[in-house]
Amino acid sequence: MNTKTQAERLHQAADTFIITCVDSDGYPMTKAVVPGRHRDRLNELYFATNTSSKFANEITKNPKASVYFYDKIHFQGCFLKGKMEIVDDMATKEKYWLEDYKEAYPQQSFADPDFCLLKFTPQFGRFYTGEDALDFEIPKSAKRRLDNEK
Repeated sequence: MNTKTQAERLHQAADTFIITCVDSDGYPMTKAVVPGRHRDRLNELYFATNTSSKFANEITKNPKASVYFYDKIHFQGCFLKGKMEIVDDMATKEKYWLEDYKEAYPQQSFADPDFCLLKFTPQFGRFYTGEDALDFEIPKSAKRRLDNEK
């Protein structure tokens, strides 16, 4: 099994994701989030937060971000670095809405103005297993899209 396949399997199984952005002072800002819905591909990851959060505010200023997820029992982890963006498309927000989110939003809907969907597109991956750290490629189509945004 290749490294990217191992990372994708871990992505499917992980129950906590750590996301990090760079704040306006140049320091990392990190928070834990629950996995998003439709975790079928590693080249696009989605996470929910609040539009009013400091994290969402910082992403609008600097899209550089990272994602880390892990399996503490098998001592495996995956680090991804890339770009994070806020999704404005209502159809996409509806697709990734979870019923569990209702408690956090007054309108109890993906249309709540404080429901913020983040899309992360990685440029680089590193899979950790035991004492090994193995780099893997992100599909070129995803890289090409990011390069065009620079």
